[in-house]
Amino acid sequence: MSEDLRDKAFKDYEAGMKYKDIAEKHGVSLSAVKSWASRYWKQKGCNPATKKVATKKKGAPTGNRNAAGHGGTGPPGNKNAERHGFYAKWLPPETMEIIQCIERSNPIDLLWDNIQLQYAAIIRAQNLMFVRDQEDTTTTKIAESSGDSSYSEKWEVQQAWDKHANFLQAQSRAMKTLESMIKQYDELTRSGMVSEEQRARIDKLKADISKINGEGEEIEDLTETDDLIYGDK
Repeated sequence: MSEDLRDKAFKDYEAGMKYKDIAEKHGVSLSAVKSWASRYWKQKGCNPATKKVATKKKGAPTGNRNAAGHGGTGPPGNKNAERHGFYAKWLPPETMEIIQCIERSNPIDLLWDNIQLQYAAIIRAQNLMFVRDQEDTTTTKIAESSGDSSYSEKWEVQQAWDKHANFLQAQSRAMKTLESMIKQYDELTRSGMVSEEQRARIDKLKADISKINGEGEEIEDLTETDDLIYGDK
């Protein structure tokens, strides 16, 4: 499915159109629209139409948990209103806005977001912790002190083999965490409630992971990996 079609559907989403109607209008499956919403649209700052609807609810009757001053949303007695009121009281506005956005995502897509973050960190570490050769040492001043007639400095020297060993240990721990999340995601996507796109994600990621995890192959081109993490350009 083209990015152009997704952008056209996003305009309908901004206007407040329902997922089902968007799917019918553009001739795509309902699961594809839901996947677009969780992966792309909601990351742009939530649905503007939804925000407008939420503002109108401030005028709820006195005593309603949804009324202004309670910080909640939803009908009277709704636990969602009470929960949001609690969040609004203690959390910073930026954190509160993030919670309001991510609560519209399903658990599978939330797990996928964490997989992407973990994988991006592993790829970035290849550059940050790169050891050029055996002569690649790092010397860092870690302390200094001075008195009336004296001055001293303390330096730490990291040899290439020490830096490389630290890198291997850090990558090993990170890969185990990533593999655990991938296994969990793989199991979740075997249910009948996932889209083809969600299933395709894990198949491609497994192929990419095999290149940097024990098969002796290097990643020749990270363009596809970037597309996986940040979306098609």
